[in-house]
Amino acid sequence: MEKIGLLIDTTSLTGEVLKQHDFVKSVNLKVMVDDKEYLEKDLTKDDMEGFIGDHKKMTTSQPSPQEFIDTFNAFEKEGYTHVLVVVLSEKLSGTFQAALLSKTMYEGDMTVSIHSPQVASFGVANGLRVLAKDIKAGISFEDLEKRYYQVFEHGFVSFTLSNLMHLFRGGRLSRVQALLGAVLRIKPIVEMVDGKLKMVKKERTNIACMDFFMNKIDEYADKFEHVHIDIIHLNMEKWAEKLKKAVEDKYDHMDIHMTHYVSPVFYVHLGNKGFGISLIGY
Repeated sequence: MEKIGLLIDTTSLTGEVLKQHDFVKSVNLKVMVDDKEYLEKDLTKDDMEGFIGDHKKMTTSQPSPQEFIDTFNAFEKEGYTHVLVVVLSEKLSGTFQAALLSKTMYEGDMTVSIHSPQVASFGVANGLRVLAKDIKAGISFEDLEKRYYQVFEHGFVSFTLSNLMHLFRGGRLSRVQALLGAVLRIKPIVEMVDGKLKMVKKERTNIACMDFFMNKIDEYADKFEHVHIDIIHLNMEKWAEKLKKAVEDKYDHMDIHMTHYVSPVFYVHLGNKGFGISLIGY
């Protein structure tokens, strides 16, 4: 009989997936603050707010292949026969490559299937909630892999930030794009396009940004029977609540989740002020 585990990386722990299900395990990305290295799981939101406020120099790094192997062995020791691995976009991190390498080195008997959707952080977490529910319901591993492709085929992540310099320092946006936000006092909208972060639009107000997000939600509502929305905010709760109310007033059949936290790695690259959405449609 199949016993299925779900292995994720810590950048996706923006929700309650790990806390709710004992079949979920994670591998840690790391944050280097000045000369000290931390595992993501050991850093709190308050820690990251403090580091950003103090203008600490921060960099990030991926898990090692050995960390994946150790986690595979932990799953096998607990009697798991199959493990689905879902990590953040391979265009943003070497985590996917580390996972692939670990599979070639793994000497156990479990079936291990490794995947990297074209989204990251709360965008991955949005789909993971669906997959975790299916595993709990007893889905077969064959059908779970099909479900993965269904869930993430049309994954969408978009957000606006108050300060794009974090993305520039992390190499995610050009200096010109980052300075546009600062100098012109615009509200840049960033999307994940083909697994990479890209500034796709420049707005003048948060209301205009909210309208942009609602238009995307409308597109998904028209196209898909099932739509899962994750509304994220970093110190912009008022706008997240406004967006949530707008969705609830217009639609009564959507699954809406609220996230007020990104993982430490994404605090490094995104900063600590902004709001946006993740969409899953099928």
